[in-house]
Amino acid sequence: MEVKRLTGIFGAEVHLGDVRRLDAEIFGELRRLVCEHEVVVIPGQSLGVSDQVELSRRFGPAGPVPFIEPSPDHPEVIKVLKEATDGDAFNFGGAWHSDFSFQPEPPSFTLLFAIDIPPFGGDTLWSSMSAAWRYLSDDRRAELLAITAVHTARDAYSRKMQPLHSGLSGMNIVCDDTANDTELHPLVTTHPETGKKCLFFNRAYVRDLLGVDSDRVASLLEWLHSYTTDARFTFRHRWSPGDLVIWDNRSTQHYALNDYAGFRRELHRTTVAGERPSA
Repeated sequence: MEVKRLTGIFGAEVHLGDVRRLDAEIFGELRRLVCEHEVVVIPGQSLGVSDQVELSRRFGPAGPVPFIEPSPDHPEVIKVLKEATDGDAFNFGGAWHSDFSFQPEPPSFTLLFAIDIPPFGGDTLWSSMSAAWRYLSDDRRAELLAITAVHTARDAYSRKMQPLHSGLSGMNIVCDDTANDTELHPLVTTHPETGKKCLFFNRAYVRDLLGVDSDRVASLLEWLHSYTTDARFTFRHRWSPGDLVIWDNRSTQHYALNDYAGFRRELHRTTVAGERPSA
């Protein structure tokens, strides 16, 4: 196994041969590396849908996927697809978010495998929420530790958002009223495997804060978004066909750039069930 760090903050490229043939010891090391580096890029893979599902299940059972119709080949796989004819339509994942953080038990890991990549554009960015916590002042840490975040999918998947998602001809995203439900999670969480403190925040799904004076909520939300997505905490990946990227949703958020109008982009995504975030 060869491991190469990709930034001074987080992210690693890992070469370990065919991921379909990892023994228990090497797989255990891969899981540890994902938790440690938060985003791991494994290039040069050849995965069918069933292969990806099998690998994903080694990390844990599949997490529930709301609103998005899965691949007809397998109910655990989402085809993240934007056709060339979709033009300037909003692309899936096109806002800073942590996958399904509005769920009671958000996903632990996400696996994304590149099938068809445009000649330019379509990069994905990640931001390290453990690094964002580490660089806070003691006073700011004390303030944030007392706050509970209100997560909801209302501004992503409620019925008012249906026209936005309907611009994608290759994905069937069905918005409904369950998106208006809310879930409370600590703003500062402890990673269950590494013990690191993390800011469990993303602007797509965190729409309110409890434990803050009401007249400060809007400004604090904007500050949190600006701070947690600062360039010093980010890593940007330029996709190639055969890239497999595995990341830890408990300590990152991510954003898919929509700068490839007129080109096709297809990736296959699986998510691994997680546990309730703990303060």
